[in-house]
Amino acid sequence: MELKISTNIKELEKLIARYPRAVHDAQVSRVTEAAVLMEGVIKYDTPVGAGPIHLRDTIFHKVSTYGESVWGMVATPAIYGEPVELGTRPHFPPVAPLRHWVERKLGLSGKEAKAVAFLIARAISRRGTKAQKMFTGNISKHEAAVIRILEQIPADIIKQVQGH
Repeated sequence: MELKISTNIKELEKLIARYPRAVHDAQVSRVTEAAVLMEGVIKYDTPVGAGPIHLRDTIFHKVSTYGESVWGMVATPAIYGEPVELGTRPHFPPVAPLRHWVERKLGLSGKEAKAVAFLIARAISRRGTKAQKMFTGNISKHEAAVIRILEQIPADIIKQVQGH
């Protein structure tokens, strides 16, 4: 899911023509602020597994520019990020990672951990997994806050141009 917000308002268009560097700096600053906000709330809502690397730890933000456009993103390179976000259809997952999770989260070991991991895998094979929606859920929840941050760009430009 993508949240696109355009700041191409009349006031900003006039400022772009007169102060392109100030516009660029203000846009980068506010887009970065919005991306950092979203990274934080998404990480907060991301479930923590028992593996050596948690999905939460792979989530990052990036701000890029191309010409006059500035864009920010929050993402994860983890291959299992999408199934956690969207949930899965019924499938039989590998038992070994589940066993590791059972050992770390439930404190079980040996045959008991293996048996519980198998039961969890069997349940997933019947029901799938529930969507966590840590990305899509937070986009809609925090859209207004992101808009408020980006609406400050014209004022930031004016402050920068006036030397404040």
